[in-house]
Amino acid sequence: MRDQKMNNILEDKKSNCLSILETLTVDKYLSLIDEAYRNKGGINGQRMPLKTKTAQKIRSRMVDDISLGAILPPMVVGLIVTQAEYERLSSGEEKITNLINHNISLIDGMQRTTAIKESLEKNREIINSKVRVEFWISHSMNSLIYRMLVLNTGQVPWDIKRQLDTIYEPIAQKLKDDMPTLDLRVLDDPKKRTSSSQYQSSKLIEYYLCFTTRKVDVDLKDKVSEDFARLDTIAAASESQSLDIFSLVIKRMLEIDDEISRLKDISSGRFKSGKDLFTSIPVGAGFVSAAAEYIYGVKGLDCNEINVSDNLTDFDGRLVNFVAKLKEMDDSQLEEFLEFDLLNEKLSVKSSKIGTFEREFFYKSFEALFKYSDQMPNFQVCWLAR
Repeated sequence: MRDQKMNNILEDKKSNCLSILETLTVDKYLSLIDEAYRNKGGINGQRMPLKTKTAQKIRSRMVDDISLGAILPPMVVGLIVTQAEYERLSSGEEKITNLINHNISLIDGMQRTTAIKESLEKNREIINSKVRVEFWISHSMNSLIYRMLVLNTGQVPWDIKRQLDTIYEPIAQKLKDDMPTLDLRVLDDPKKRTSSSQYQSSKLIEYYLCFTTRKVDVDLKDKVSEDFARLDTIAAASESQSLDIFSLVIKRMLEIDDEISRLKDISSGRFKSGKDLFTSIPVGAGFVSAAAEYIYGVKGLDCNEINVSDNLTDFDGRLVNFVAKLKEMDDSQLEEFLEFDLLNEKLSVKSSKIGTFEREFFYKSFEALFKYSDQMPNFQVCWLAR
């Protein structure tokens, strides 16, 4: 019996995850994922039951099939456990059903679960029918992200922002855990930014793609570019420290944002107030891609682990000192230091590809900031870098 149980457990040695296939009754399964289902799968941005005519027709057929005893492909449930629990599960000493009180996510199977619930309303006898459930177990957030990326690659894309919110939600959660003051907004939240701590989660996730690919411009609407970016992201997510480093970069960016957001109505151009700067996606994209290249090196000349560690320490030290420098300034000094009038003048140049121009502009600006932050008298060296 023990051998049979162990046959249901496979270990992904690349991403350090366990795949455990279980057979549960409909009643047990619905009880297990009830909270996650009501919370849109336990993943922000996850699609609730689709309402298109085609989707309803397919689900209606699925409901009828389930009532007649059809077996569905396994639903996929994600679960983060402790190292000790992971080892007990891996050896077969612990049953996965003993850990059902953990926070779980319904990674794949929202539509099938909806069909099961609708079938149950028509035919209560299926309450004891059996369903297959694959539990994807990890003690590392990065490893679970890796699985989610693989699972969602190749699917028909949704609205791009909702897709980002859904697939990469653990990244947003990691940032929230690391920075409690961060006010992350999902797609359905009001879009207007009223304070320096507010960011759309899809915006920060786009920054994550820029960071992991070391590209200032990842064309999310271009499926081919997106697929290649996702492949690069899969490789980066399997690196245990990549998300921690990205989180630190964002933390320093938010600290700069917080300081300059003290200023109101300091210029008549596009960037009128301090808060306006990091509201712009090209600004954030330029910041994180320049940071990634500073830490990891130029693509094709990647640094080794020791160099990355040294570069990260240098980067963080520079930014900590820079933020301290901003804190010491009063509003008048800070306004003079930022040189927003010069920035607005530089951005007034007409360009056929304004988005690309601005991303490259801010990439060069922050590249200069990271190099010269300890000696620059104001932001002129940044705004004149391109």
